[in-house]
Amino acid sequence: MTTTMPPVPEISEAQIVTFLAAARETIAAVSICWLATRSLQGGTNARAVNSSPGSSGSDEWTRRFLVRRSSRKVAEMRAAPFVTLAHQHPSGDRYIALGGRAEIIEDVAEMRTLWPSELDARFPSGFADANMVVIRVGVERIEVHARGLTPEPFGHGRTLLERQPAGSWRYVPAW
Repeated sequence: MTTTMPPVPEISEAQIVTFLAAARETIAAVSICWLATRSLQGGTNARAVNSSPGSSGSDEWTRRFLVRRSSRKVAEMRAAPFVTLAHQHPSGDRYIALGGRAEIIEDVAEMRTLWPSELDARFPSGFADANMVVIRVGVERIEVHARGLTPEPFGHGRTLLERQPAGSWRYVPAW
């Protein structure tokens, strides 16, 4: 059977390291990203969150952010914990999507590591401790669109990396 699809590219370990570096640099440059969750009605919801690295000693790809315990996004993550965090570099030349399992952390001490203490003055006493939780995302997939790294034409197709059980990354062909 003939195909009109181009051949599957051969991706070396060195190229994977380069894709990971592009993802790392983009995430470092963009603290606000889009969180996509599966809605309780079956569609998808997306909203902006302020993403931070994991706590000290965690995996470099772990991301954390704060949300209200009673929010729709928490209900969605309880029902379907796999989420996407999408980052767009200000240059418009890099787009990174991190996919993984969201974990709801109801630890006030960890929440306080992300909650800016100056915000306490803007809310009723005890608000953060009673209402805010940490979402920790363990990243298992990274999709990279980086001009000059991913195949041209830019934005056509994607470069998907998937974490292996031992922690290394492998390239997943688009077709």
